[in-house]
Amino acid sequence: WLRQGLEFENMSVDPREEAEMELVVTLIISYFDIVRKNLRDSVPKSTMHFMVNQAKDKIQVELLRCLYREDLMADVFNERAEVKQQREACRKMLSVLQKANAVLNEVHSAPE
Repeated sequence: WLRQGLEFENMSVDPREEAEMELVVTLIISYFDIVRKNLRDSVPKSTMHFMVNQAKDKIQVELLRCLYREDLMADVFNERAEVKQQREACRKMLSVLQKANAVLNEVHSAPE
């Protein structure tokens, strides 16, 4: 089609110029093929990005709403009985160990 336009204008083209024109046309077609492919690939990606982000935001809001219901707050902040027992046992053990440490320090620092 490029040659036809030049022939219509009564212009002659030497073989080198014709090869350069064909190269430029090939490069332009390749460039547009790459751009078309990239655009074709990016449309589903961007669509999924927006869909996933919107769904994520809605789910997050709903989960927070369910988590912070007033009737569940007491259950969330209540301590299980076995955890309470373990904590009390650890507190007693800490007290005993601190007393034992104090006794050992007295024995160690007592004059001989």
